[in-house]
Amino acid sequence: MKNITIEMACSINGLIADENGNEDFLSERGCEIMLEFLKEYDVLIWGRKTWDNILSWGEEYLKDLENINIIVLTSEKNKENQIKKDQEISKKIKLPNVIYCSSIDECLNECNSLKYEKLFVSGGASINNVFMEKNLADNIILNYNPVVINKGIPLFNGKYFEKKLKLEKIVKEKDDIVQLQYKVIK
Repeated sequence: MKNITIEMACSINGLIADENGNEDFLSERGCEIMLEFLKEYDVLIWGRKTWDNILSWGEEYLKDLENINIIVLTSEKNKENQIKKDQEISKKIKLPNVIYCSSIDECLNECNSLKYEKLFVSGGASINNVFMEKNLADNIILNYNPVVINKGIPLFNGKYFEKKLKLEKIVKEKDDIVQLQYKVIK
């Protein structure tokens, strides 16, 4: 049985990016927190928009991901374009072990074939939503940054779902980030 955790950095009112997908209001500590957690997981799962955002952060950040298994969820029509784009980037810097999947089912099949048991989902809103909607997530970790923005991308975006959570832990992080760790009640 898989253990799936959704982890996100967000504003105090639950937005993960502004209307244009910009995450500049989030502390760099959020990336450090994610990297610390990833030591305990087999694979990191991102959506294409999140992956594109990560690629734009530059070589220094990508170096931190060199030893991390990554699955990028992208639509079938974007898959080939994404692979070509990443091959161009990889000429400049060694990219991490990246697999592209066009559905959650394909992603889970890849995880099974690679014997990945601990999955770490970190965005974006649509990917988070599908994992919750399909009752796949076991844990949610939210890193609330001390900022409020009034318009942007929410933590979850897609079909309606409702899940009860059990608070497991509260951590006061650096940069006034408050981390809440929840167990999803199934």
